[in-house]
Amino acid sequence: MGIAKVILGIILVVVGLWLLAPVSWGGRAWWPQLLTVIIGVVPIGLIFIGAILVWIESEELKMERPRTRPKPRARPRPKPRTRPRRR
Repeated sequence: MGIAKVILGIILVVVGLWLLAPVSWGGRAWWPQLLTVIIGVVPIGLIFIGAILVWIESEELKMERPRTRPKPRARPRPKPRTRPRRR
């Protein structure tokens, strides 16, 4: 199964290069469409990556912050129950 994946990968690389090759070389020359996709994807990708970085850093800051718990109020201790003395 491993060799089949390698062959499939090589085929996909060759087809991709053929689609980007100029027409004079026998390709399809999809450069204008590729540039349109890149121009549209880059801003969205930057927003996504920036949001992830802000989220990760805020989580790290929360973990680094020392936790201070309020001290519990001292409760009066209940008096021990005593049995009435028998005479």
